[in-house]
Amino acid sequence: MKKAMSLFLSLVIVLALLAGCGGSPSTSSDPAASDPGSAPAADPSTPSDAPAADDSQKLSGTVEYWSSWSETENQALVLQKAAEAFTQLHPDVKINFTFNGRDNRNLVASAIEAGTQIDLMDANIDNIVRLWGNNILDLSSYMEQTYDTTNGKPYKDCVMPSMLSLASQLFDGKTMCIPYIPQAFMIFCNKDIFNEVGITEYPATWEDFLAACEKIKATGYIPITTDANYCTSWVGYYLSRLMGDEGLAALVKDKTLWSDPKVLEAAKAIEELASLGYYDPNLASNVYPAAQQDMVISENIAMYINGTWLPNEVADTTSPDFTWGAFAFPEVPNGIEGTEAGCYSTYAIAVNKDSDPAVADAAVAFAVYLTTSEYDQMFSDEANAISMSLDAVWPENLADAREVMNNYTTRYASQTSITTNSDSRQIIADACLKLMSGQITAEEFVAQASNF
Repeated sequence: MKKAMSLFLSLVIVLALLAGCGGSPSTSSDPAASDPGSAPAADPSTPSDAPAADDSQKLSGTVEYWSSWSETENQALVLQKAAEAFTQLHPDVKINFTFNGRDNRNLVASAIEAGTQIDLMDANIDNIVRLWGNNILDLSSYMEQTYDTTNGKPYKDCVMPSMLSLASQLFDGKTMCIPYIPQAFMIFCNKDIFNEVGITEYPATWEDFLAACEKIKATGYIPITTDANYCTSWVGYYLSRLMGDEGLAALVKDKTLWSDPKVLEAAKAIEELASLGYYDPNLASNVYPAAQQDMVISENIAMYINGTWLPNEVADTTSPDFTWGAFAFPEVPNGIEGTEAGCYSTYAIAVNKDSDPAVADAAVAFAVYLTTSEYDQMFSDEANAISMSLDAVWPENLADAREVMNNYTTRYASQTSITTNSDSRQIIADACLKLMSGQITAEEFVAQASNF
């Protein structure tokens, strides 16, 4: 009897020890262990206060980014800083840059066709439409999503609506790229000269513009400069005012349309500027970037049609006391459009449609981060560029340009449609330079510019 009792007590002790060491699942007192629908037990290697995973933390992949900036440009430096910060937030993502400068637009498509991995690529949005339209991913669904830097709002509600609208218009209602660093083409001026000669309001009409030029010339300053790269802008803007962007686009493709009286009317207006001595006498020999450098170094030139990138391009040679101004190309007699119409565009980032889906997600997330985080403002602060975020502060030297852009409701092609046909572009440019330098008459301009 004693032996039986002893064996029984031993068995009880063994069973108790087994239960204390975990035992079998059927003996556990943890409800989760027997309930197949409940959550699994926590991994003891995970800290109890670890943040919950979200979509952004799942980003992964290597993103190959081909950019239109040169490696030493401020825009490229901001891109690299943003990528470093982004990959710290998302350690499973790596971003490699290839900075091709302005040649990027002509390199990407052929590189993709050759099998090169390219996931992100940027260029002027018109070049994206023209050169990469068949290579890029539809990003429309991404516009409706929220991200870490959009404060609970869809991305589309956090950035300049005019730029997203432009991206949609150019691609038949689809958002095929993400705009960044918006740009516009207008008359930039040395505001100190305007103040000195008593021009208190920017000229809104051609009559006002001629009066301003005369005041500037009478005071000993040069009213207007340009160069071989930008000389088409004066003729192009004037023609756009007379016949609209579509009319000008048709003109540069069909030489039979140059008999339109509006063409000679525009040429005579530009010829008059030359005959009155309003152009830089060195205009014919100006090779880019001589004109813009002369404008800020000599501080003797009042006006130059260029883009919102101009102050940044000449920042190293511009005096701290130089004051930039900007205004829209004025209304012209018999015009069909006024200062509400202008050349505006944007750089944009596109995603290769053949990218791995996970890499595409990471690529879009980076583009969103770039345009809604502190780095969007950094484009303004360090590159004198225009930010995309609605909360961003623009550079002081683009304050007047911002007003011009805010008033634009009708879009002309970048640098006007006078440059849009590669078959006629150089012929027209050569004729413009000769007209503005007084080498040919308005009639001769029409004959030479239409000889394509």
